[in-house]
Amino acid sequence: MLEDYRLKVFKAVLDEGSFTAAARALGISQPAVSQNIALLEKVAGGPLFDRERGRISLNERGRVFKIYAERILRDYDDLNEVFSHYESFRPALEEKS
Repeated sequence: MLEDYRLKVFKAVLDEGSFTAAARALGISQPAVSQNIALLEKVAGGPLFDRERGRISLNERGRVFKIYAERILRDYDDLNEVFSHYESFRPALEEKS
C-alpha cells in the first residue's frame, strides 16, 4: 500500500536530486529516505532510479511512477484544502451534486 509520506519522500528525492539532500530537506536520516524508497520500489515491482556513483536519475518505471505520485499528492493537497475550509466550500460542492 502506498502512503502519503512515502510519496512525499519520493518527491523530495526528485526535487533535491539526491537521497542525502532529500533527507536534509525532510529533517530525517538518509537511511530513512533509502528505506522509504526501497519500500516504494517493492510496491512498484522494481527500481525507480538508476544509481551511479552518488548520482541518481529516474528510470522508465520511475518516470511513470512520478506521474501517478504527483497526481496523488495533488489530490491529497486538494482534499486537505477542501476539508480545512469545508464550510466555505460546501455551497459550491452542493451545486455540483
